[in-house]
Amino acid sequence: MVFLYFIISLTYVILYVLRSILVVKDSKLLAAAGYSICYVFYAVVVKFIAQSDIYTAIIIQAITSFLGCYIGKTIYEWYEKRRKNKKQD
Repeated sequence: MVFLYFIISLTYVILYVLRSILVVKDSKLLAAAGYSICYVFYAVVVKFIAQSDIYTAIIIQAITSFLGCYIGKTIYEWYEKRRKNKKQD
């Protein structure tokens, strides 16, 4: 149960970071899709938080927030690099 909570929370944070970047830099359609997906994951994360004790929730949220932000930003930087390389070709 804790592992699943960790994975879902990490996925949510990664998606949230990517969604935040897409809202500013990309199309309305991608931003809307990002919001929809994020809020579905958010509902699942809230359900897991409600079922967990407070210390487990705090630890998992702290770890997944840090890792998810780092991974999400890394994914976006990789995506931008590939997009720029394709434009140059």
